Amino acid sequence: MKNKFLAVFLCVFFLFAVTACSNGEDTVTVTNIHSEDEPIAPIEGIVSTDMPKETRISVLAVGDNIPHDSVINTAKEDAASDETYDFSKIYAGIADEVSAADIAFINQESPVGGAALGIAGYPNFNAPNEMIEELIDIGFDVFNIANNHMLDKGEKGYVNTVEYFNTLPVTMIGGYTKSDYDSIRIVEKDGVKIAFLSYTTIVNEGHKNDISSTSQYIIPYADTEDITRHVTLAKEQADVVIVSMHWGSEGVFTVTNEQRKYAKLCADLGVDVVLGHHPHVVGDVEWVEGESGNKTLVAYSLGNFCSSQLYSYNMVGEMLKFDIVKSADGTLGIENVTVDPVVCHYKTDTSKKDNQNLHVRYEVRMYMMSDYTEELASSHGSQNWGRFTFNTLKEYLTSANYANISEEFMK
Repeated sequence: MKNKFLAVFLCVFFLFAVTACSNGEDTVTVTNIHSEDEPIAPIEGIVSTDMPKETRISVLAVGDNIPHDSVINTAKEDAASDETYDFSKIYAGIADEVSAADIAFINQESPVGGAALGIAGYPNFNAPNEMIEELIDIGFDVFNIANNHMLDKGEKGYVNTVEYFNTLPVTMIGGYTKSDYDSIRIVEKDGVKIAFLSYTTIVNEGHKNDISSTSQYIIPYADTEDITRHVTLAKEQADVVIVSMHWGSEGVFTVTNEQRKYAKLCADLGVDVVLGHHPHVVGDVEWVEGESGNKTLVAYSLGNFCSSQLYSYNMVGEMLKFDIVKSADGTLGIENVTVDPVVCHYKTDTSKKDNQNLHVRYEVRMYMMSDYTEELASSHGSQNWGRFTFNTLKEYLTSANYANISEEFMK
């Protein structure tokens, strides 16, 4: 009986003690019932932040950047008293578009061989360093130098150009020594490796023999064996392969048999994109099917970017835009392909003649076609070599008589 009373007493005491330790009716004590060594089950419904995500890289490509005398002279006129050249006003109208791209490509249609070789326009070009520096400032980071003008200043000009670009924070393609010709140029962005290859089908007749057989330098002529070898190497080292091709016929809108031959070769090899230039007019853009059923994006001619050629059809260029997309499962593709046209504008002074006995062209300026107007078109200096309207410029892109770019790609 005594023991029973003691047990009851202890229970009542325990309950009283617990109640006394409470700070109030609203106080809740949470006790971890797990030991330090016991794992706690994960809470369902929370998504891991380490899940694979889609990667999207925007690419922009333009055609021929040509340092005609009037382009160089415009940069001289725009320069401050303590400068030799200022190219910023020439490119200001397209700068925002270029800077917005993750990767921007341009074909530099001239040597950049240094002032000692003589800065010059047509027919033997040599661009000032300031032109390239401005292009880098606005966002271009892949420069092609393989084209018909690459030997305009002989082997020395070519060597100087390669060495100059190798000092810059950009990727240069199209200029190689024999020992590094098979070294693949790769741009890596957000974990995606993009290989850039470059070939030309032509070097100007007067300079074909400027590179001696004993030279350590090589011209990257389009050749089935070389292209096959390089694409194979590129696909082993990179996720995406882009090929620059200087091909076609000057002033010709239609695709040549040679262009189709190399486009099909690139498609069969699994190239992702082909960027074409040389005709100085815009060309068609299409998907070419490879032998494995793959699709290769081919822009046959991006046309001129900046120049002061005479005719209106030389004044329109393609700014090709596309996304490289790596999906969450690791597959890669080319999406959102658009052509956003550009117009190069200049004025003409009919009271003066240049060293080619042509009316002096001056005040060269670049515009996005979306910013260009009928008023500007009517005042374009090219009107002196044939009348045209703003609609004429648009027709060069979409008419069946000219580039005939599909509505699928036109912005």
